[in-house]
Amino acid sequence: MIKSYKLSLCLVAALSATVFWACKDEPDPRTVADNKSEAVDTSKIKAKVRKVLGETDLQRKNTEKWSKLRFGQTVAEKDRIRTGAESEAVMAINDGSSLWITELSDVVLDAEIFDSLNHQVSVRVNNGAVLFDVQKQPTGRTVNFTTGVATAAIRGTAGFVASVNGQMVTSLKQGLVSVNSIAGNTGEVVQNQTLIVGKNGVIKNLNLKSSGTKALSMELANVNIWGMGPESEEFEKALTDFDNDYEKRREEFAKKVNFRANPLPDTLMLPSVTLQARVNPGIVVTVMGESDTVPESGIYQRTVEWADDSYGPKRFSVTCSEGDIEIECFTWKSNYTPPSKPAGDDASADSAARADSIAAAEAAAAEAAAAEKAAAEKAAAEKAAGKNAAGKKADQADASTANEKKTTKSVNVSLKLVGGKTERKHLDPPATEYKTNLKFSLAGITDADISEIASVTVKRKGEVVQSFNNVSALTYEVPVSIDLNTIAKFDIEIALKSGKKIRTTKTYEVFCFRRNHMGGKARNCVLYDKVDGGGCDESHAEEYEAVKGQLKED
Repeated sequence: MIKSYKLSLCLVAALSATVFWACKDEPDPRTVADNKSEAVDTSKIKAKVRKVLGETDLQRKNTEKWSKLRFGQTVAEKDRIRTGAESEAVMAINDGSSLWITELSDVVLDAEIFDSLNHQVSVRVNNGAVLFDVQKQPTGRTVNFTTGVATAAIRGTAGFVASVNGQMVTSLKQGLVSVNSIAGNTGEVVQNQTLIVGKNGVIKNLNLKSSGTKALSMELANVNIWGMGPESEEFEKALTDFDNDYEKRREEFAKKVNFRANPLPDTLMLPSVTLQARVNPGIVVTVMGESDTVPESGIYQRTVEWADDSYGPKRFSVTCSEGDIEIECFTWKSNYTPPSKPAGDDASADSAARADSIAAAEAAAAEAAAAEKAAAEKAAAEKAAGKNAAGKKADQADASTANEKKTTKSVNVSLKLVGGKTERKHLDPPATEYKTNLKFSLAGITDADISEIASVTVKRKGEVVQSFNNVSALTYEVPVSIDLNTIAKFDIEIALKSGKKIRTTKTYEVFCFRRNHMGGKARNCVLYDKVDGGGCDESHAEEYEAVKGQLKED
């Protein structure tokens, strides 16, 4: 076993404009002012600082001044980061990728944007190592790691790239990386392989099960400190001995790790996801470069976010560790897809129908009000003139009404609501509005009795939603919309020609408990219930109980 000396590895990178961060961290207020004053908004690439430990410094492009790197800062192209002993920093990229700068590292970012589809982000590792977990990149986009002797092109994988004593090391836990040396030699690295490019450009590829781990990156630094290079027999033997010993200890560790993940939906509709699992207390769980020690409850949980427009496959590899031993204990996979486009034509038709209905109801109400006003004015004028005609006409009107009542057929009509008086609707994200048809029918009468109905009106908060004055049907559908986490009530009224009115109320409760979501897929099991992947039913009863106190009545 080779004696251990800590040398560093480093990391940093960036891909696009916006970045993700986990919910529980709060940015340093000084960071906001720093980012504004340094005006990095026009940068080709940006990465957000998610973690800083120890002595970690930042040098902005075109300056010689070094300042402390802080949580929440934005790092752009040509910026340089260096870390001291026992220091590190984690960077987040907009698509959900992460880069981890380890101790004693020196790294510079750069970028080229050839057109809207072809981008290249470059991370120059002057010294140290870059631990990376890069999401699968779209065609035309790559993340390149460069040193003085070679370049590694990455389009979605996990591992590390290091520059140690003038030599480049590319080591993978998973994925595929192409390496080109300045001497014109090329090579490919796959899972559980470590490729080393010497100062002369010669390539050495080793099959090591510890490939991609932080422990191997430190061991490689120690081997080179002892003066051995990749062409040395002692070099390969030293790494093989380390790998054999490491694998034995890792197998023992794997036996005691119990990781039960709550599965993700196949499709994510929101640019975030909450990862949950039951794990042995005390185990360190690392996802996207951010580590958490599992508490006594045995519940691991972390929420990650990414840019709204970073659509495509999402992979979240989980590393479980204890000391320097780590294993790949799980990988969550899903696909972030854009929301389906609303049916604009249908929505327009609904809006137009509703507008026409309201206009007709308002016109009828205005006409009735005008007639009532004219009658009142006429009666007042007749009374002022001392005429008896008003009394005679009133008697005639009473007689006419009495005759009408005698000829009006007595009907026993009632309202039947489809779905019951109250409907509870869970709204899946990212929707914020529930659109449906309020459906009801007239019961207790036949088609022959419809002529006894004067009107059917639907109101919301006292305002007419739709009115039917020429009633000719027994069933009705009225387009309605209700905002998320809202209780909406619709009053339905039937007016008979006899003067009788029948009323009822339809109530919608539209809800969504956002804290209970897994990246766009709502769960019935609130908080940690069934976190072991037992599944959830579709009633959303528990979720409703958690959110019902927050619903507002419109």
